[in-house]
Amino acid sequence: MHLLNLSTLNFKPPSTGKGLRKRIVMGLWIIFFLFVIDVAINLLFPYPSDPRILNHSQLSLYFNYGRSLEGKLSQMVGPTDESSSAIAIAGWLDPELWKKSNLPTSPATRDDLLIAIYGMSFSNYVGEAIKEIDPKVTLRMIAGPAAPPSYSFAGYKLDRGRHQADVVILGILASSIKGMGAMNGMTWQFEAPAPYTYPAYLLEDGKLKEITPMLSSLAQLRATLSDKQKRNALLAQLQQYDQFFNSFLFEQNFLDNSTTIRLIRRAFAQRHQKNIESQIHNSNGFNEKTQVPVLRAIITDFAATANKDGKLPIVILFNDRGYENHLFYALEATLKSAAIPYVSTHNIAPASNLNNFTADGHFVNSVNKQIAKAVLGLIDEHFHARSSTRSVFPAL
Repeated sequence: MHLLNLSTLNFKPPSTGKGLRKRIVMGLWIIFFLFVIDVAINLLFPYPSDPRILNHSQLSLYFNYGRSLEGKLSQMVGPTDESSSAIAIAGWLDPELWKKSNLPTSPATRDDLLIAIYGMSFSNYVGEAIKEIDPKVTLRMIAGPAAPPSYSFAGYKLDRGRHQADVVILGILASSIKGMGAMNGMTWQFEAPAPYTYPAYLLEDGKLKEITPMLSSLAQLRATLSDKQKRNALLAQLQQYDQFFNSFLFEQNFLDNSTTIRLIRRAFAQRHQKNIESQIHNSNGFNEKTQVPVLRAIITDFAATANKDGKLPIVILFNDRGYENHLFYALEATLKSAAIPYVSTHNIAPASNLNNFTADGHFVNSVNKQIAKAVLGLIDEHFHARSSTRSVFPAL
């Protein structure tokens, strides 16, 4: 057998320089086509420039989810409140807005009962069900989109002395407990942020300490976005007190113009939020070392101050999907030891039964009515205990 002689075939190994040039050229072509695709997506699926437009296409929403929070603020906050999106206006803890909204401060008639409710959409739906069951109820409802307990408690405190309600209700949503680690409805809800703000609460020597947010109205937010010094002060406060704050997710820059970067940022945001959420709650329940002690102090303070004001305090625990009865277990001992009237949805509509929920995660109407009846039962029971003259509500 003869060995092959490479020299006789005039064989030459490939040039290292030529191979490198080919890889560089190929890489540049890939970058070029990615750039073309990036630009094409922005042109084909633009996000509406008018904040008041609600009928976004699914693809324009999809490619916008990864925009920075400041970028999203620039999309939803117009020069005036009237030119801003509905979500930008919603939820601000601003008494002037409450006046403009004509929230009732007294019962509609002498025979009515004014109930003040502080919470989120879940508590609003129950309030509406209460009114449907008994028309002699007047409702004063203050709520923010998916608002955490710190928001509800701050709303209750700010509203003290502004109404003549005999009953005050604090709504607590299990899936919003994580929002207690933030100071606004944005940083912990990256894909669908709401700009409203609320205090951060800490425990010092067993007592609640309130960290007041720099912003308390949409007008202040608008002014801050256009003032570099105020903006930097806001970022500094969030950096210190907002557990979910991340500069890459929050701060707006030229990268917002890239569809590719927006997709990367969205993926990073999901991982960032899940990492924090896993420290607060897992399949076994809420972590006792995170928000639970503060939450217990909040409901205790709520009940104590309401009783001092001569009002009946009621806490509603909304155990929504993915949270089983974990919220009830975290607060049961506190509610019972402090004798705080409460309704927990876990024994009315178990979170494990998906038939109890609508497609958007809220309770179905029939469940809201059951919760409302339980609340009315509590009110009737406690008013009977205070006075035997008459029942506030007819038998349910």
